[in-house]
Amino acid sequence: MKATPLFSLLLALTLGAAPNAGLKPVWEDDFNAKELDPKKWSINGSARIVDGKLQLEVTPKEKAGFWNGSNANTSKHFTHGQGYFEASIRAVQSKNRGWTVFGIRNQDMSKVPSASLHLVFTGDDRIDPTLHLVEDAGQERLSPKDRVIAMAGGKSYKKFLTYGLQWTATSYIWYVEGRQVHKLSRPIPKEPMYIEFYQHLPEGGLLKDFMNPKLGPEPMQIDWVKVFKIP
Repeated sequence: MKATPLFSLLLALTLGAAPNAGLKPVWEDDFNAKELDPKKWSINGSARIVDGKLQLEVTPKEKAGFWNGSNANTSKHFTHGQGYFEASIRAVQSKNRGWTVFGIRNQDMSKVPSASLHLVFTGDDRIDPTLHLVEDAGQERLSPKDRVIAMAGGKSYKKFLTYGLQWTATSYIWYVEGRQVHKLSRPIPKEPMYIEFYQHLPEGGLLKDFMNPKLGPEPMQIDWVKVFKIP
């Protein structure tokens, strides 16, 4: 019998200790200040704190149907080597509104090897673990064979869930709610990585399902983010 997407997800989830068990916390932000800390974050577009959450908004351009995304990252303020990065995120519900992303990446993607790993949220409970790897043979983008981790019942956008990204001396690992959902063993960079959250829109920012500038896509929201060091 062919497995359903949800059944495949359950098979992929591995039981055991939490991924941060025994790890030393080295950095965090709970977004309880009135404004984003400029000593921690660089922002573009409308990325701001609303009710104790980091909110990445999509704002209208002058021409109907065209929108601006937003992003926040720690590239100029905080980077970390091999470790575990996690965030509490309420993903977007709407499809056809671009992509929202939680990721970590090397500062210089021209070095060999270098990498960026992400969880990409495309609406309607769809989550895609991805790895962009630069090595001697060139660049490649790697995702699971089935590409999307399918969830059900609005779980990813009705409440905040914990998502994790980890890189070790041998592997890249993705987590949802503390359970491993994907793992790759590939060349590992030596350089540290920074955190990024961003809205990625189609070329030019055209969203055909959002022609009314007063009725834009919902924002991506992050409740907190933490980083742990691997001993």
